[in-house]
Amino acid sequence: MVEFPSSQRALRVALYARVSTRDKDQNPETQLVQLRAYAAEIGVEFVEYVDHASGKDLNRPAWQDMMKAVRRGRVKVVAVLRIDRAFRSVLDGALTLQELEALGVRFVPLHERMFDTGTPIGRAMIQMSMVWAELERATIRSRVMDGLHRAKLEGKRPGPRRLPLSSERAGRVIAEHGSIRAAARALKVSEATLRRRVRQDGRAVAELDGPIVGAGAS
Repeated sequence: MVEFPSSQRALRVALYARVSTRDKDQNPETQLVQLRAYAAEIGVEFVEYVDHASGKDLNRPAWQDMMKAVRRGRVKVVAVLRIDRAFRSVLDGALTLQELEALGVRFVPLHERMFDTGTPIGRAMIQMSMVWAELERATIRSRVMDGLHRAKLEGKRPGPRRLPLSSERAGRVIAEHGSIRAAARALKVSEATLRRRVRQDGRAVAELDGPIVGAGAS
């Protein structure tokens, strides 16, 4: 049993349950039954939040609703069955626990008491998790930089890949914009490059002869 000081027993507790979308047989009631029993045992008012979603990130409807209530001061304790019901990412977990602590909200995973932030060991775990979170951030940054460096060595430009500029596409864009100058600006290429692409296809040159001559004279 998780003990609360008598002064905290009137506080509202958020009971959060999550089941994955991958397993159709999962039922959130399995978690909620135990969470309700916990709330009844300590004699506190509670509200339930349930998500049917992956735990890969925090973009879940019920989780977001719960956090809004937390930030508005309507919830003072967040209870889950296990910590992985709340988050799977070390970074998400660390940042969430840090925010809850700053707001004076207790986090209670019933089956993993070491993460109960109302206890000294739970508060120590927050500090440890922040270290791991920073390591994860540094690792992500390192991977991004490694990827950019490899792309540079291979002669690749970072960013989204441009569609190949075929003569047919060049002709189509010129027709849409009415001149080579406007089409070159839309395609983010030089006018000379655009003219070369059009000349690669005699049919395209014949079809666009009027706009090309007009654009060259302007």
